[in-house]
Amino acid sequence: MDGILNINKPSGMTSHDAVQKVRRIMKEGRIGHTGTLDPLATGVLVLCVGKATRIARYLVTGEKEYRAVMRLGVITDTLDAAGRVLETRQYAPPGREDIERVMRRLTGVIMQRPPAFSAVKVSGVPSYKLARQGRAAELNPRPVTIHRIEMTAYADPLVSFTVRCSKGVYVRTLCADIGEALGMGAHLAALVRTRSGRFSLEQAVTLDQLEDIASAGRAHQAITPMEEALADLPAVLIGNEEASKVLHGNRVSCPTSLANGSSDVARIHDSAGRLLALARIVAGTLRPELVFACSS
Repeated sequence: MDGILNINKPSGMTSHDAVQKVRRIMKEGRIGHTGTLDPLATGVLVLCVGKATRIARYLVTGEKEYRAVMRLGVITDTLDAAGRVLETRQYAPPGREDIERVMRRLTGVIMQRPPAFSAVKVSGVPSYKLARQGRAAELNPRPVTIHRIEMTAYADPLVSFTVRCSKGVYVRTLCADIGEALGMGAHLAALVRTRSGRFSLEQAVTLDQLEDIASAGRAHQAITPMEEALADLPAVLIGNEEASKVLHGNRVSCPTSLANGSSDVARIHDSAGRLLALARIVAGTLRPELVFACSS
């Protein structure tokens, strides 16, 4: 069985544990995720099943959306509620306008430092392992994009908000940065990922639901075909001669409209509409990166 599985991950479970459980349910060893969720977090965890593991890197780049709750005045070592409290500050509750002003300042392309308790590798070792050993390294900040932050509720010390952002954003760090800018510190109290690329929470299945339909022999109903999962990428139809080139890994010409578009990856289909490859758009050409099947 090949395709994409949209799981609603429960709180308290690591993404790795979720993958292991799905492997047992689906009786399929080739399963991988397209971006982890912290154990505290719930919501959309996109898994690639079978041959679809080959397209994982193309799904990672999609925008993410979250619902978050931030607690003001308490700073933890992991930047979330699962961590050890480092400091509790006394403060005068800020006004909504003050919080929204800081949120606006953190919107757009910003430099964000990943938390020490994260999977970012330091000399090949996940940073969280070093942090647990008391050898946390300060990670370099990197550019990320916050498209929108919207406060949805405020009852001190809790602030609820939604975020739409690029890949690579740590909402834990965003909370810590907001708290620092306000002067009282903060940490992430709760997090739900509501969207990852084209996959939404409304479409997700729980692990219990997956187990039920798999037991009934209907696991395929939860699978999104690879072509549908890649539908956000622009598509190019080519003839038989060019199809032969693509299937041998050779470049073909790229339509001008596509070369000047916003995507740097495209789907290549043959004249019968079959998906042949995913290609990188390079200097007016399509360079095959992932070839799927032979044309007949």
